[in-house]
Amino acid sequence: MFMGEYMNHLSKTTALASLGLLLCAMPAYANDIEPGDLLNLSLEQLSNIEVTSVSKKSEKASEAAAAIYVLTQDDIHRSGMTNIPELLRQVPGLDVAQSGSHQWAVSSRGSNDQFANKMLVLIDGRSVYTPLYSGVYWDVQDTPLEDIERIEVIRGPGATVWGANAVNGVINIITKSAKDTQGAFVSQSVGNQLNSMTTARYGTKLGDNGFVRAYAKYDNNDEFKNMAGSGANDAWDKKQGGFRADWKAKESEKFTLQGDIYESGNDNTFNLLQANATTLATDAPEKAKGGNVLGRWEHNIAKDSDMTLQLYFDEAKRSNVVYESDVKTFDVDVQHVWTPIEGNEVVWGAGYRLVKSEFEGNANTVLGIPYITFTPDSRSDNLFSAFIQDKITLLPNSLFLTLGSKFEKNDFTGFEYQPSGRLTWLVDDKQTVWSSVSRAVRTPNFANTNAQVLTGVVSAGPSVFLARNSSNTLNSEELVAYEAGYRIEPSKKTSIDIATYYNDYSRLMSGALGPATGPFFAPGPVPYFLQTVVPTSVGTGHSWGLETSFKWTPTSYADLAFGYSLEQLKFDQAEPVYGFPFDGRSPQQQFNIRSTIKLPYNVEWSSALYYVDALKFVDVNTGNEIDGYYRLDTRLAWQAMDNLELSLVGQNLLDNQHQEFSGFLYQNSSQVPRAFYGNVSVKF
Repeated sequence: MFMGEYMNHLSKTTALASLGLLLCAMPAYANDIEPGDLLNLSLEQLSNIEVTSVSKKSEKASEAAAAIYVLTQDDIHRSGMTNIPELLRQVPGLDVAQSGSHQWAVSSRGSNDQFANKMLVLIDGRSVYTPLYSGVYWDVQDTPLEDIERIEVIRGPGATVWGANAVNGVINIITKSAKDTQGAFVSQSVGNQLNSMTTARYGTKLGDNGFVRAYAKYDNNDEFKNMAGSGANDAWDKKQGGFRADWKAKESEKFTLQGDIYESGNDNTFNLLQANATTLATDAPEKAKGGNVLGRWEHNIAKDSDMTLQLYFDEAKRSNVVYESDVKTFDVDVQHVWTPIEGNEVVWGAGYRLVKSEFEGNANTVLGIPYITFTPDSRSDNLFSAFIQDKITLLPNSLFLTLGSKFEKNDFTGFEYQPSGRLTWLVDDKQTVWSSVSRAVRTPNFANTNAQVLTGVVSAGPSVFLARNSSNTLNSEELVAYEAGYRIEPSKKTSIDIATYYNDYSRLMSGALGPATGPFFAPGPVPYFLQTVVPTSVGTGHSWGLETSFKWTPTSYADLAFGYSLEQLKFDQAEPVYGFPFDGRSPQQQFNIRSTIKLPYNVEWSSALYYVDALKFVDVNTGNEIDGYYRLDTRLAWQAMDNLELSLVGQNLLDNQHQEFSGFLYQNSSQVPRAFYGNVSVKF
């Protein structure tokens, strides 16, 4: 006990000492180096960044009536992170937890889980959620990080323009135009956990008015450790390639065509339920592959009138020891931005999406019961949608009211509407006050309506297996969200952003014990029963919270960023049974402090300290709650030449390893290890 408390104290002390050393170093070097520009974007430029995720049209981030946070290419590059979910740790209000070498749980404002289903994720306007559970397979959402222009993150509903499942937030990953990635780029990283990551890209002109780039990328990640300190057998590698072409047919028209193809996987260990109420470690391959192609046409009709037409096709396949899936998505979307009369900025659009899903449970069974069963095992779903939003000027250059709604017809629940009202007050050129009220829904998915999943064995001799069933009578989960925020730039060197919210949830999916069937004897002599868990739309709850971010640039050679979030959730019923999580899976408090300083001889030092509160739910494998943790990352980079950068990155420096989340269904609980890697990047 004493040693555990001592090590915990030592970790905290080390974290604070590292942060203090970094802060003290910031002004010290300011007078020792020649004038230069460490930060590619000043605070003033950051406040003027144009974002599109809030209203589906360009507007200043500082004036948006939503809790929005933008990760720029500078943030991405200096972080030393190697994948998209890791990058999201920097965003206040996001819950990011790693469960294995390639397994992530990501959500906003609570409700985090392996099957988190209230966050919409887009890459260049292409939705990447799986219709199996309306969530995201983060291990295959990849693109060269050097090609990302920015990541726009909305905490809170975005359903009025983006539709169902944009309940607690929207993550919009926007890549650079091919024009901005000309020439050759090669990057190689090698480390103890990231065995190897290789990226190669080449961009060139395409005729007189066009540009194109192509890339190839390979990642190889070592296994994590399980809770006993042995190898978790969850190593993961991934191969991906793609292209993007941008060109102007004439001054008023632009075209984009892009696509990706990937394949990933490795042997993994799965913990399969057994008849004696235990699990059996079973090694089996887990594989994922797929591809996508997207085309977008933008046409400027007049000074205040722009039309966009976008189409994409996506196919994603996945297989493991308990199921196989093949999902094909075709989506077409048209949008028009115009100003019909002075003081009214109108955005409207319509879309259609067809999703063809095929799922099949594997042959593995326990006492003749498949671990996952789909009935039927395929379906085609149609989604028709339209939206309109009007930004009304109440006081010129000062007060704006934005009203709008999304209207959808889906094959699960029929017609849905998702309205919102947003008020923006530009107090002056340094202060913005905003508030909003929104309605958003999360529609049922394939697993909710077509699947039966064995979630546990509750006793032995005779065995009683719990099976989470599906239902065709579920309603959409509903959220009514109330938000308010304040942004201020007290000086050219400082900016502060504060957002608060109150969420009122209803018709949350819960679970009730259904009738037990049995006893069954085949194929063996031991009798067993099957106890079903039936989903119902009866859950209600409330949450409230605070999110704030602070940025300070004391000199042109250094900057400091701070983020903090507080979440409080209360549900009006007890924790639902087996597989319908409500509470405790997201930390109540989180903060991060990030800093960058430019040292002599073209050396740049970036560090980040993260704190995540304990989780209040029990790990399915260990039976223990998950402790809070501190995480310290640092990156030292040397710009040896204009086209050559060398860097060394350390991650999770305060612990040999720590747990962040429970093990995923049928998989090990793992610990995130301390890691180091070196990188060489060359442009020519």
